[in-house]
Amino acid sequence: MIGLYTHMRVTARGLVLGAALLASAAFSYAKEGDAELIAARQKFFGVENVDAITGAVSKDKVILSWLTNTTYAVSVRGRIVLLDTFATRLEVAPGRTNFVIKDIVDLKPEALFLGHGHFDHADNAAYVAAKTGAAIYASQETCEVMRFDLERMKKDPLSQGNPVSRIDPAASVSCTDVTTTGSVPGTQLVRLRALEPDVCILAFRHLHSVLVPRDPGFGANTVPVVVDPRDATLFPAGIRLTPFNPPLPGQMDLRSGIGFGPNPGGPVAIAYQFVLRDDPHFTLVWQNSAGALKEGRGNGWDGTPADGARLVALMRSLPHTDVHLAPVSTANYPNNALRDTVMYQEALRPKVFLPGHHTTGTIGAEGSSAPLYASLLRQMSLMEAPVGQWPGFPRSDWPDIRWTTDPTDYARPIAFDPKERSWRRDDGSRWPNWDKQNRVRQFCSN
Repeated sequence: MIGLYTHMRVTARGLVLGAALLASAAFSYAKEGDAELIAARQKFFGVENVDAITGAVSKDKVILSWLTNTTYAVSVRGRIVLLDTFATRLEVAPGRTNFVIKDIVDLKPEALFLGHGHFDHADNAAYVAAKTGAAIYASQETCEVMRFDLERMKKDPLSQGNPVSRIDPAASVSCTDVTTTGSVPGTQLVRLRALEPDVCILAFRHLHSVLVPRDPGFGANTVPVVVDPRDATLFPAGIRLTPFNPPLPGQMDLRSGIGFGPNPGGPVAIAYQFVLRDDPHFTLVWQNSAGALKEGRGNGWDGTPADGARLVALMRSLPHTDVHLAPVSTANYPNNALRDTVMYQEALRPKVFLPGHHTTGTIGAEGSSAPLYASLLRQMSLMEAPVGQWPGFPRSDWPDIRWTTDPTDYARPIAFDPKERSWRRDDGSRWPNWDKQNRVRQFCSN
């Protein structure tokens, strides 16, 4: 890292897009005013935040809209992006969600950021990119799969036979390799220029969740009890909440090719930090998995504690985090509950925390939100005091937890005002604003 880590290579990617990115941006804004675009943006970002004539979204707010699992639609300085592209829904009729895949396309995002390539994160990515011209950012392994996905989808007779869902045979996927194949977690800090001049984006490979032996250091946490949340009247027997995998006859195939595509790049996990250039440099960190930092291990990376320590040092060196989006259900939950998520929190020290991955995969499932919330609070309490090499996570440093519950919080806008004085941290805290400004200059200077 610049001036800090001799073994860290800092690179700038995203420049290869060139004319393709400009064409994508032009496409996104060429049809401002379309009724479908306006309706989709008002659905996800709120009527009060979207111009009813042009479809432009307020530039004064950072607006998040949770679309299930770890997927968010985000408006930052009025620019629309997706963090992951999976949604628990049926393709043509609302199931668990109050929206369908076409609503996501109608948003006209200009960029799609993938945390890793597993189905519950990268499904729909190639389709949305082909339909909108949005640029994809992912690991090199996952980018290869995205191109494979597009060619497979072009051959899907169901989607290609429908004038709404049809993909132009000449369409291509613009996918920028954020990390290179086989890269070591925490050794590449990459600066992406997808949202310049408004936002500096920093990205790095970290650890995908993995089950590791029980850690006796923090006591026992309880596994949440997951109940079936379906209302028998609203969802009669036989009505499925999620798409079939693989799809049944009559369902479009919008899956990610991970698992049946050209390579095993699914678990290559990338974390992204979005830093607004305007003072006080509001920051958002998003990750869709949380590996075992203590052991330095993750799915796809059988590392050592040194790997975890390197990642912790990297996260502590970044511009201070204001809002943190991270999973609360991981593959390590059965043995160590939310230990890994809390370790990421301690390293990043966010002011606000929003949960993810509490609707699909591992312990997470529809209806598990409340038990996982209780489990997170218990885990944080168990980890307040120092234990061995663990420095402790005192209650005074805990973030403000803004919990979300499915399905009532799906597509419900969460707005932040980056100009609010509360983000400045100039109140004598251990992370003063002048330090944050110095770090922004260090990592985001032109």
